[in-house]
Amino acid sequence: MGANDRSIKGIIKDYILITIGILMTAASIVYVFNPNRLAAGGVQGIALALGSLTGIPTGILMIAINAILLLAAFLLMGKSFGEKTLYSSLGLSFTVYFLETRLYHGPLTDDLLLGSIFGSALMGVGVGIILNRGASIGGTSLIGTLINRYLHFEQVGSIVAVDCLVTLFSLFTFGVEIGLYQLLSVYLCGAVINKVIDGFSSRKEVMVIATEKKSIMDFIMKDLNRGATLIKGRGAYTGLDNEIIYSILTRREFIRLKLFIEQNDKDAFLSVNTVTEVSGEGFSRRG
Repeated sequence: MGANDRSIKGIIKDYILITIGILMTAASIVYVFNPNRLAAGGVQGIALALGSLTGIPTGILMIAINAILLLAAFLLMGKSFGEKTLYSSLGLSFTVYFLETRLYHGPLTDDLLLGSIFGSALMGVGVGIILNRGASIGGTSLIGTLINRYLHFEQVGSIVAVDCLVTLFSLFTFGVEIGLYQLLSVYLCGAVINKVIDGFSSRKEVMVIATEKKSIMDFIMKDLNRGATLIKGRGAYTGLDNEIIYSILTRREFIRLKLFIEQNDKDAFLSVNTVTEVSGEGFSRRG
């Protein structure tokens, strides 16, 4: 398979996952947040507040607001990010409008606390998937991404900070009680987004001390198709020189390595850490 084929498959995978994220985010907006006048910040929060005052459908307002912000995506973040963000933001706006006008049959729950928790979880997973594929749903998500790119603040933290400001604005529209639930939604949504992003990008950092070093190294490099490094070490008790096998693996690859070691060198010492981001040959942020 050529590099071009892999690139096309990667693009298709990106847009499939972005579409799933759009559907989850739109469902949280239409069936949980909007009926209960909740908003986890963002353009949805602005549109919900303005829609309450003007009667204009939330989806239409989201399209209008995002149209302005999309120019920044192309000008400041590059073509690939801009195209994906255009697809995500317009796709979300039209999906929200379609669900509101064609498939709306009432809210999933009228309980504000349950709505805050469930809606934030659903939206957090959806937005996390979209961000992980190198896109944004526009609005404050885009503003947070720009802050992350140019001011180097943490991405999700930047998004949550901007969303909090938007939520404070909606507090004056819907009252203090609902405003507090909205702030809870912003916090929960940000926490879920972080978990989703870390879950996609996390890898296993493995260190192995074993007598069967060659067979384990061969398994890592030939069967798992991963690189490995030998680190020189010395036993504190024995004083003998030794070599430690160091490698970064996906979860599935780690499980295969662990089973291989258990079958071939039961006395081997295995140390494992979870790392949340790896870059370099064989790995990417969206791997």
